[in-house]
Amino acid sequence: MRLTTALNMTSTPVLYSRGGAVPFSIADLFASSEQGAWYDPSNIDTLFQDSAGTTPVTASGQPVGKMLDKSGRANHATQAISAKRPTYTEGSGLSWLAFDGVDDAMVTGNIDFTGTDKMSLFVGVRRLTDNTAVLVESSANWNLIDGSLLLFTGTAHSGVGDGFSTAARGSQRATAYQFGATDDTFEPPVTLVLSASNDISGDLSSIRGNGVAGQNGTGEKGAGNFNNLPLFIGARNASKLAFEGNFYGIILRGSLSTAAEISAVEAYLAAKSGVTL
Repeated sequence: MRLTTALNMTSTPVLYSRGGAVPFSIADLFASSEQGAWYDPSNIDTLFQDSAGTTPVTASGQPVGKMLDKSGRANHATQAISAKRPTYTEGSGLSWLAFDGVDDAMVTGNIDFTGTDKMSLFVGVRRLTDNTAVLVESSANWNLIDGSLLLFTGTAHSGVGDGFSTAARGSQRATAYQFGATDDTFEPPVTLVLSASNDISGDLSSIRGNGVAGQNGTGEKGAGNFNNLPLFIGARNASKLAFEGNFYGIILRGSLSTAAEISAVEAYLAAKSGVTL
């Protein structure tokens, strides 16, 4: 099934499949009360220069202190420290948040994922360096906190190389690579759409980069569900392993997505990121 994209930067985008199939909207991912978050930097109305959300972003080059969640769950991301705010940037018909690889980061309040042990994560991103960095992490440190999710890039763990990896844990963690899924195909600078699926009870982590499947992680994850913790974007605990590059969109959902949903979201983020799948 080949997907085309109809985009409206100020409303919910709808993805249509050719052949008359029922339209699919990103909002459909949250239609059954799934917990999660949806961040869309191309929708400038969701961006504010301050963490209180009182000063709107109006032009390229301005800092972003608050980014609204479009999922309907009100899991907004903020940065209270002005020097650590990413920059809203426009170019070649695209819009993104630029993170400096030094201290830029954003964080949400606690997001309650305690009702599920399954998670889907989608990111449109441009990686500029081969530094080890955290893209998204659902706790201050997945190594130490049960019920955590991680998406990172770099050489921090054996076998990961310069690619991207996802990992998750319930009550048990042996080594990160056992729980992770990697893709070493893409060297920086590179723009791509990442799709990550993590299932604690199923002991499975999987990742795709621009539609290409990486290596599955099948190590024991222990028991239990995901946790009720903040989501960190661009750095671990908003303080280290900072990412240098661009975020074009992030979608996190407390459920595993179907193959059709994954393809539709990848098509949506590809359009946002300037990627051809």
